[in-house]
Amino acid sequence: DDLCPHLSSGNVVVMDNLNSHKSAQVQQLITATGAKPLYLPRHSPDFNPIEMLWSVLKSFVRKFKPHCLLVIQIVLKTFFLLLDKSFFSNWFSKCCYCTP
Repeated sequence: DDLCPHLSSGNVVVMDNLNSHKSAQVQQLITATGAKPLYLPRHSPDFNPIEMLWSVLKSFVRKFKPHCLLVIQIVLKTFFLLLDKSFFSNWFSKCCYCTP
């Protein structure tokens, strides 16, 4: 519901093989916009940018050695505030995706 309003003909939606991603409803919602769903092969973290994000995020959090939930929340918020559009664009390029 959040993604589809931003899709247009010719877009490709790359997803892992999570069961909810592969449902007929998800496929219909995506294809109704003119976009095409594309599923990654199983166990392919090199093509899945979120896997790299988790790795960098965990390293960032470990540097601060948070000792309570409040510190974890502050560290997470700081991490995401430091990210910008070029960071994500470079990230997707590293996974062999073309980005505008």
